[in-house]
Amino acid sequence: MPLTDAYDMSIRKIHLSPGLLFVALLLAGLILLWLPQQLTCRLNFLFVRVFEPFLRLGRVVEAQRVQQIAGAGGQTIDAAEYERLWKAYQNLSAQYQTLHQEYETLARFRKEVPLPWAGLVLAEVCSSVRGVRQELIINKGADHGLAAGQMVLSEKGDCVLGVVQEVSSRLSRVRLLTDPSMTLEVRIRRQGAEREYAGRMLGDGKNGCRIPLLPRDYDIRQGDVVYAAPQPGILEAPLVVGQCVQVQPDEEHPLLWDITVRPAADAYTQKVVAVIVPPLSSLEKK
Repeated sequence: MPLTDAYDMSIRKIHLSPGLLFVALLLAGLILLWLPQQLTCRLNFLFVRVFEPFLRLGRVVEAQRVQQIAGAGGQTIDAAEYERLWKAYQNLSAQYQTLHQEYETLARFRKEVPLPWAGLVLAEVCSSVRGVRQELIINKGADHGLAAGQMVLSEKGDCVLGVVQEVSSRLSRVRLLTDPSMTLEVRIRRQGAEREYAGRMLGDGKNGCRIPLLPRDYDIRQGDVVYAAPQPGILEAPLVVGQCVQVQPDEEHPLLWDITVRPAADAYTQKVVAVIVPPLSSLEKK
């Protein structure tokens, strides 16, 4: 029998099962683990020398990729510059996503509240005050066109939450409708009725509002809707603020109504609000 045939037959007889192969590799790993550090360092350097051509090839490919990113003109950038540009790109991408989400939210506000005369500034609620005062602190201020007296809308943009009370460059304090010191000119209207009634709504310092001292001959009933009255330069069209939930004679003045109003939205559940600001042209004139 030729020598080559005998060699082939001996190779075929050697069959390593998966379990045996695993044990062999495990023993090899343990041996490497127990070897002295000087010997393992030599093995490491030997590995680098043997496979250096392949490692160099990887660096060449990476350099070519960086050169392609650099653009026309054959200019190249080093790894540090590439890393800086990559981080800048990732930051811009994240900022784009944030702006896109803000745009979609503004578009939804515009759809819910079609007020072409007004501008809207979105703001996040930073904190809230509930107690003697009923307030929100939002993260937009004078730098974004906010000023005291401007109306603040709910997260869905479908009702009034309060009024900007005080502003700094980047923060604002919003006095809610329920604040005991809050007063707001309102109109009371029943669906399908032609007549509306003017009044002044006060916060009760708790979870609601009141409209006192309206004559008993006003046809006001439970379920009637309360709107913020238009104010030139601030609110050019009425917006919902709440609904009458109780209409009863005033205890001290029986000829007058004492009306309890439930706000249309819970201000303390809002994460985002919108502030109605004057058009840009008006701001530029100032």
